[in-house]
Order: sequence, then structure tokens, then C-alpha cells
Amino acid sequence: MNGLERVYGDLYDISSRLKEVDDRYELYFNRRSGKFETYIDGALQFATPFDKLDARTIVYAKKTRVERLENLLDEIERNNRLLDEKKDRETRNVLARENF
Repeated sequence: MNGLERVYGDLYDISSRLKEVDDRYELYFNRRSGKFETYIDGALQFATPFDKLDARTIVYAKKTRVERLENLLDEIERNNRLLDEKKDRETRNVLARENF
């Protein structure tokens, strides 16, 4: 894999702790993008949205598992609904102020 450097050891043992989430996970550093990426059998599973390896990477790996897809979609829908409700309230407030 061109531009990728395998991470075998790191300060917080994230590379080995990822194996607890899925023993097939392999951690790489992408020198081109400057991101850490996790692969299974050469297929990208996720790129960490963080600039450093720390416990957030483990939480992110667990959260983005395929097994959690339904929960993740529910969470997205819930957040979208809350954003829509907030936008509706703000619009009503603006309209109410303009009518006075």
C-alpha cells in the first residue's frame, strides 16, 4: 500500500488495543494525508478524524462498527430531527419578532 506506514507500536498501545475491537484491524499512518487509517485485508475500514492516536480512536472504532450500523443510523436521525426542530424554533422566533 503506497504511502502507508504500518503502525506496530505507539505511546498508548492503540495499534494493539484496536485488535480488541476486531483482531483483523491493522493500523497505518498515511503519509500523504497525515491521517491514521485502519484496514482489514487491505480494505480501508476508517480513517481517524483525530490528528493524534489516543483513546478516542478506540471509541471511534467501536462506534463505527458495522454491527452498530442500525444504532448509528438511529443516532443520525435523532440528531437531524433535533437540528430541524431547532431551525424551526429559530425561524418562528425571527418571524414573531418581525411581526411586532
